[in-house]
Amino acid sequence: MEVKRTILALAISFAILVGWQQLFPPAQPAPQNEGAVTAQTGSAPAGDQSAPAATRFVQVPGSTDNIAPVATPAVAEEKSILANGLVKFTLTNWGGRVESVELKAYNDIAGPDGKPLVLLSGALEMIGATTLEGTALNPLTPFALIATDESSVSYSWTSPTGMTVEKVYTIKEGSYDIDVAVTVINATPGPMMGRLGLSLSKSFATGKDMRYIFQGPSYYKDDSLEQVDIDDAVETGASAIGNISWAGEVEKYFIAVMLPDNPADAEVRISGAGQENAVSVSLMSPMMNLAPGAAGEYRARIFVGPKTKAAVTAAGSNLEQTLDYGWFSAIARPMLTALDFLYGIFGNYGIAIIILTTLIKLVFWPLSAKSYKSMARMKELQPKLQKLKEKYSNDKERLNQETMQLWKTHKVNPMGGCLPIFVQIPVFIALYRALMSSIELRHAPFAFWLVDLSEKDPFYITPILMGASMFLQQKLTPSTGASEGQMKFMMYGMPFVFTWMFLDFPSGLVIYWLWNNVLSISQQAYMMRTKKAA
Repeated sequence: MEVKRTILALAISFAILVGWQQLFPPAQPAPQNEGAVTAQTGSAPAGDQSAPAATRFVQVPGSTDNIAPVATPAVAEEKSILANGLVKFTLTNWGGRVESVELKAYNDIAGPDGKPLVLLSGALEMIGATTLEGTALNPLTPFALIATDESSVSYSWTSPTGMTVEKVYTIKEGSYDIDVAVTVINATPGPMMGRLGLSLSKSFATGKDMRYIFQGPSYYKDDSLEQVDIDDAVETGASAIGNISWAGEVEKYFIAVMLPDNPADAEVRISGAGQENAVSVSLMSPMMNLAPGAAGEYRARIFVGPKTKAAVTAAGSNLEQTLDYGWFSAIARPMLTALDFLYGIFGNYGIAIIILTTLIKLVFWPLSAKSYKSMARMKELQPKLQKLKEKYSNDKERLNQETMQLWKTHKVNPMGGCLPIFVQIPVFIALYRALMSSIELRHAPFAFWLVDLSEKDPFYITPILMGASMFLQQKLTPSTGASEGQMKFMMYGMPFVFTWMFLDFPSGLVIYWLWNNVLSISQQAYMMRTKKAA
C-alpha cells in the first residue's frame, strides 16, 4: 500500500461524500394511521355512550394536505407587526397567519447595498396558517383583528355553524420564536369533534447546494432527525405521530419550524403545496372532542431564524439537531466552535480558517511524518520486492510468504503509510461539511476579490491554485511501484478532477483545502531535506 493509492482512496471518499446526497436521498418516513392520536380536549369524551354522538367536523379529505391559497378574500387586509431586536414578524388577518419574517441581523446580499433579509415572502410561503377539519377555514379565510399591541396580536373567526377559532400571537425579546395559542370554541347546540392544523408552506429554489446539503421538510421524532426529499413530499407525502419535537422547513442557512408545546401528542403531515418544489408541513392537534360550549386549546411556538448554535440551542426542543453535519457531526461542531473563537480574536473568517487548518495540521504532524517515513522505507524495498515478483511469478502463495518475511525482516508495516492518513479522513469530512453549510461564512469577506466566503471564487483563482498545489504535492510524493496508468492519473487526473469539483464550492472551503495542501507540501519538503542531511 503506497501513498498514491492512499490519496486515491481519499479522493474516492470525497467523491462518495459529495455524491451521497444526490444518489441516495433520505428515506421517506412510512405513513402512519391518523387514529393513533388519542389526546382529547373537552367534556364529551369519545366512546362515552351517555353523551350525544359528536358531529365530526372532519371529512374534507386532504383538507390539511395542501395549503395552497384559495381566491383572494374580498375583505380588506389588515397587517400587524410583532418585532424585537432580532426579528420582525408581519401578520395578516387573511388567515390570521404570519405573512413574512424579517431577520434584522442578516442581509439579502453581501456588501453595502444589502437590505434586511425577508423570509417566507413568496406567494405560497406562509407560517401559522390554520385549518379546522371539516370547516371552510383555510389559509386565506379572513379573521377579525381583535387586539394588537407591541407584544401580541389576537384574531377571531366564527363559522356559519357556530365554531369559533381564536388565535393569539405573542413575541418576547431576545429570541427568534413567536408563541401562538389557538382556541377552538364549540358554540353549536351539539357536541363536535375533530383536529386543528397549524401549517407552514415554502417553495424551494433548485440549485447545486441541494446536491450536497439537505434542504426541505424535516422533523424530529423519538430522538431521530427525519428528512423528507422534496420530490417524495410532493408525490406521496409523509406523516408521523407522537414525540414530535419540531417540524418544518430547513434550508442551507435558515430554518422555519413549528414546535408543539406537547410533543407527545403531536402529529406531522407533509405534502405538496400546489406548485413545483413547494411543500407544506402541518402540525396537527390531538383529537378535540367538544361538548356544546366547551373549548379546546392548542399551543405551539414558531421559530424562523438562522442555523446558528446560539439561536437553535436557546430555542430548545432539540432544535440544535437542525445543525446536521452528517456522520461526523460530533467532530464538526467543536470545529465550528473553534472557528468562532478564532474569528473573535482576528475578526476575519478567512484568517480563522487558515489558523484552524494549521492547528489541525500540527496535531496530525506526527502521524503524517510517520506515514511519510513508512512510505519512504517501502520505496527502498521496491527493488527487492521486484526481484521476488520475478522469482516467484508462477507461485503466488510463495510470493506472499516471501513478501511478508521481507517486511518482517526490515520491520516495515505495509499499512504504516495508509493508516495515519485514514485517521485524518473523519476530520477532513467533518470540516468539509461544516464549512460547506456554515452560516458563519455567509457574506463574510476575506481579502481582495473574496468578498463572500460562502460563495464561489468569482475569478476561479483559488480553485486553480488548489489544483496546482495538488499537482506539486503528487510530484513530491515518493512513488512506490504504482503502475504507469496509476501514476498518470494521480499526477494529472486527480488535480484536474478536484479543480473541476471545487470551481463552484464556497471559497472558504477552497481556502481550507488549498492551505492544507500548502502545509502538506511544506512538511514533505522539510522531511526530504532532513533525510538528505542525515
